[in-house]
Amino acid sequence: MTVYNMANTERHIELVGALCTQGNIIKTKEGSSVKIYQESAALVHYGSRTSCTDELSLVDISTLDNDKILSNLNYVQPDFMVFQKNSYIWNKQRTRIAGFPDLIVEIWSESDSGMDKGLKFSIYSNSQGKTEHWYISQDTNVVECYLGKNRLEDKNLSEPLITLNMLKFDLSHLAL
Repeated sequence: MTVYNMANTERHIELVGALCTQGNIIKTKEGSSVKIYQESAALVHYGSRTSCTDELSLVDISTLDNDKILSNLNYVQPDFMVFQKNSYIWNKQRTRIAGFPDLIVEIWSESDSGMDKGLKFSIYSNSQGKTEHWYISQDTNVVECYLGKNRLEDKNLSEPLITLNMLKFDLSHLAL
């Protein structure tokens, strides 16, 4: 029996699954210092859906006073996140996480609205240059890459994908 998450396309599921598999290899080699979260982890941010996306940003955990603040903040659910060198915290219920992931990956499809894409891009871009964020289009092999607000050189799924922190993900078997 095959079970699919019907909220996503088969390609989306394959790409996220491959990232997680590669991430587990990294965790095995490097120990428990690398934490990987997929889709269900809620990443909190300041600001809400408005036309002024400059006010959106990830949460610097050094500015948090208590768990209630963390539990009441807005959140997004990235497709894939890695915390390697940057610290983070959970709220008491372990339902929301705050901090600057070292890497966030979003898998875009035609059904993703421009508003959602713009919202997430704004949040991830305002990370004080601590978060590398990649955007994979399901229709191409192109991976758009950024560090904070700075555009990095695009990557291609047909080649190994390497982060600035030297984490390597080989998704070439999924190249179109």
